[in-house]
Amino acid sequence: MEKSFHMLPFLGACFIYLIFLFFYLFGFLTGSTLVFLLLLLSLFNVVFIFISMKIRSLRRAFILSAYSSLLLFLYELPTFILDEKESIVVFYQPSEEIVASSGIHVLGIGSVELEKGSKIQFFDESDLYEVIVATNYLRYRSKNSEVFEFLRLRVNPLEDMRSSVRLYLRDKTTEVDAFLNKEDINGSSAGLALVLSSIAEEPEWNNKLSIGVTGAINKNGKVKKVGLIKEKIQSATRDGHTHVIVPYGNLKEALKAKEDLNLPIEVLGVKSVEEALEIINILNTNQTRILTSIQ
Repeated sequence: MEKSFHMLPFLGACFIYLIFLFFYLFGFLTGSTLVFLLLLLSLFNVVFIFISMKIRSLRRAFILSAYSSLLLFLYELPTFILDEKESIVVFYQPSEEIVASSGIHVLGIGSVELEKGSKIQFFDESDLYEVIVATNYLRYRSKNSEVFEFLRLRVNPLEDMRSSVRLYLRDKTTEVDAFLNKEDINGSSAGLALVLSSIAEEPEWNNKLSIGVTGAINKNGKVKKVGLIKEKIQSATRDGHTHVIVPYGNLKEALKAKEDLNLPIEVLGVKSVEEALEIINILNTNQTRILTSIQ
């Protein structure tokens, strides 16, 4: 019972931290205020270390609490910088055919974070898809992702894509390498399109359709979900693609976007690279039959 009692300072500091974090995530505190309160919590524990000098077990408890509070303060220190992020602007970006005449187009969406007072102008207002208000929750999630990547606790999505594509293709030297080495790309959603583009360089490739493709992959060629599906379906239609291939996990969302926006494009969901290749072959076979019957 006595040991449990002497753990109260540590448990109390953790509980207070969670309260502060709760109020921050729901917008009742700014990042600067959160960091300041955590600094005060650390100083409070340091003061009580000296007050409890004569009680060894209690002093140890406050030392543990002080260390924990200091670590939390250091972890959350970058949070105050995020107060300046006001919104995320999502906009149209033309699809890109990596291998000429392959018919496979990488679907990409542009995005930029704006700080308070900043603006971005578009010559064509239709280029603007959405302005996302930067809530504390979004700011905090972004900060955690960057910290985890820095500490190697989370794989950077771009590096994950580069690694997965190269492992699946077994380091084949193709035009895809030039794309992978570009510095102005981000995220992992180009993985499936890059693999299909590389296969399109092979002599037996015979795709005559214009297909927009999005989807991340793993080293075994399994297709994983990606974000901004609604915007990518819009871009694929705008670029004149007749079909768009998306991860099966995004298919429901993609079909809803097509229906809501009344988009004249065929949406197809796949679970693997092999399934995507099979679908492309079927689409081209059907296309050939239609053309033959017309002639």
